[in-house]
Amino acid sequence: MTRNKPTFYGLFLVLVTGAAMASAQPLTEPPSGKQAQKMMFSPERSEVEMIARDFLTPENAALLEQVAAGYAYYAAVAVAPDEELLKSAATMLVANHHSVEAASAAALEGCDKARTSATPCEVVAIVRPKGWKARDLQLSVEATRALMTDYGRKGPRAMAISPSAGFFGLGQGENATEAALDACRSNGANDCVVVVQD
Repeated sequence: MTRNKPTFYGLFLVLVTGAAMASAQPLTEPPSGKQAQKMMFSPERSEVEMIARDFLTPENAALLEQVAAGYAYYAAVAVAPDEELLKSAATMLVANHHSVEAASAAALEGCDKARTSATPCEVVAIVRPKGWKARDLQLSVEATRALMTDYGRKGPRAMAISPSAGFFGLGQGENATEAALDACRSNGANDCVVVVQD
């Protein structure tokens, strides 16, 4: 089974980009489904953190915060400092990744590819689960829901994720580990790792 919905957005316009490779350290030994579920945050509650930038007006910051609040964690917004926020194709919101770092890298990559000005893009907002604290395992909203509902409770099973791109896959049965990795890789990811296993 494969599930994947990392999303790449211009401020109000879908813009497809390749995700940047972000460093993420896999766990030395994947937790069980029961252990992993205890590490998860609610997929229903998130919060936006705005990052103060001299070039961002209070009005534009408020607008970005309002827009970002509607997207699934982990998310990031990157903008081109020398371009008009609402008119620039470089304004990039990337959502539903497995970490803020991965979302930020993807947002910056998409923004820098689309900008027409010389100044590099900067991240101005991030979206995390409400009450976020560092944990050994972080999953996107879609992967969290899949872990809670589709992972299963009996027999061999596994979940694999792409730390950089937000993809994931589930596997069940005798070859659960390889099935989860294959499902994750079927989206084109080349960095899939098993993060939950029973």
